[in-house]
Amino acid sequence: MARIDDNGKGFFNGGTANSGADLAEAFDATGGILLYEPGDVMAIATNTDRTIEKSAGAYSSLVVGVYATKPGVLLTEEHIDTDISSKVPLGVVGVIPTKVCNENGPIHRGDILVTASKPGYAMKADLNLLKPGQAIGKALQEFTGETGKIKVLVNVR
Repeated sequence: MARIDDNGKGFFNGGTANSGADLAEAFDATGGILLYEPGDVMAIATNTDRTIEKSAGAYSSLVVGVYATKPGVLLTEEHIDTDISSKVPLGVVGVIPTKVCNENGPIHRGDILVTASKPGYAMKADLNLLKPGQAIGKALQEFTGETGKIKVLVNVR
């Protein structure tokens, strides 16, 4: 059973299902969306309110998520008629293909990931250096190359 009220709010008995894999929110990005690609690790921009940019430094506490490939739910503060195609879909929770590198060694399933010194990339965390607010999530795949993408259960903490 489902209904949509006069304000456009949906109500669903028994839950909903869709084909996406994560929860994302639309954000403006420093320099515009063309400078970014799905899988980029994103951080809070320090020069502009409610704006994001590629992470730029190892163990950044400014990390907020990953540029989502195919969000199942895309949240926005914009009106329903607003074109949000110039905004980055920032994946904040869920399974998201994420750009990784071997800066801190090979990545194994279950490793906690943090921002790398390579802009927009994640690396395996050294648990002795990890502080609150730096973890992007957990690796769901092995990775032994130099750079690439793996599925990550993103849950910044």
